[in-house]
Amino acid sequence: MVTKCVFCSNKEMCRHLTVDNDDILDQLAMRKFDVAVVDILYSIRCVCLIPHRLQIPWISLSLAGSASYMMRVPWLSSIAPPDVISLLPMSHQLTFVDRSQNTFISFLSHAVAPFYLQEPPPEVLEKYRRYGYVGSLQELISKSAMWFLTADYVFDYSRPMMPNMISISGLTVQRSTGELPSDIENFINGAEKGVVLMSFGSFTSIIPNDVVDKFLTTFRQLSGYRVIWRLDNKENVELPDNVMIRQWLPQNDILAHPSVKLFITHAGHNGHAEAVYNGIPMIAFPILGDQLYNARLLENKGYGKRIEICDFTADQLLDNIHKVLGDRSYKERVMKASEIFQNQAHSAVERATFWIEHVCRFGGDHLRSAGDDLPLYSYLMLDVLAFYFIVVCVLIYLLYRLIRFFAYKLFCGSSTCKHNKNNNNNNSAASGIYTSKKNN
Repeated sequence: MVTKCVFCSNKEMCRHLTVDNDDILDQLAMRKFDVAVVDILYSIRCVCLIPHRLQIPWISLSLAGSASYMMRVPWLSSIAPPDVISLLPMSHQLTFVDRSQNTFISFLSHAVAPFYLQEPPPEVLEKYRRYGYVGSLQELISKSAMWFLTADYVFDYSRPMMPNMISISGLTVQRSTGELPSDIENFINGAEKGVVLMSFGSFTSIIPNDVVDKFLTTFRQLSGYRVIWRLDNKENVELPDNVMIRQWLPQNDILAHPSVKLFITHAGHNGHAEAVYNGIPMIAFPILGDQLYNARLLENKGYGKRIEICDFTADQLLDNIHKVLGDRSYKERVMKASEIFQNQAHSAVERATFWIEHVCRFGGDHLRSAGDDLPLYSYLMLDVLAFYFIVVCVLIYLLYRLIRFFAYKLFCGSSTCKHNKNNNNNNSAASGIYTSKKNN
């Protein structure tokens, strides 16, 4: 449905999804779906108009912390780090300066949300109001039956959760079958000390030559280690003997192999989850989006190190590899996280399945708080704070007038005040006589 509009603006993409595909949407309506799961990204949030048109409840999939103002969850700035879209280098242990900055960012994001959350074109909203009233996109998103979040206390910091918020972290992670392609299996078995896996995901399999050269310079110096690298080697760069390159890799199965010692990643959510599940320390080279947040997160939690891809050197990378491989604390911390992740009552798939069926049977109104239906200024209690501010100002003013009144009565009722008053009267009289004489 979106192949014709990959590079469109938000409004064009929204129009393409909701208007240009009427035939497909009519076919979907005929299938009588019970529930929809929609990915609430900043660029395609109008996708929630589709279940609205189909007259079915929907579950919104979102990054934890990316839109607390939409989920109406009370994450105080004193305990919750900034949203994943923030570039501030903070952890869950916030200092006074961190809390101050976080509070400012939180209020700012709430204030500017209506401006960067682009509304669909007017003709789209007008058309979709025939299926039920739609005041704004924000109002429609707030009607989500539930929220599926891609983070929890293992992959993120602990945060308060509302009843309609369910973590499905590691949804794509599966227990490895232990089977690998023969060439990869043989390459891994030939490693003397172990294997380093490197993958930057499907969107960044092509890397500039100067960056490739830095990585290869580092890998040549990894004596006893072999490197498996997902890379589209279009330039046919010369590879050292200890490096294998493939355009596609069974990433999770390789990470599950006992000889794999380190994962060099761009810190995407799926790769991050698979590494934690298999207990593999990481070195992260974040590029964009939530990768920046994930990279800081894994470094703060002690699962590995973070390096800036724009200005790193081969020596810097080599030092960090030796540090992560040589310091057992990284392996121990990520292994503990792996045990916690695997030792849950229900897997992410089981949780997602249960709550989807729950919404199909009962809907989600009983899980939503009253805050979901409040305007943003009421949810943030700005109206209450404004009322209290006015009341306090009035009380301070009245108290000031009262103190001034009693001070006047106390001091001006004394003999000194009376004497000053008489002197003023005498002076006035004398001045009057002098003026009269002068006139005469």
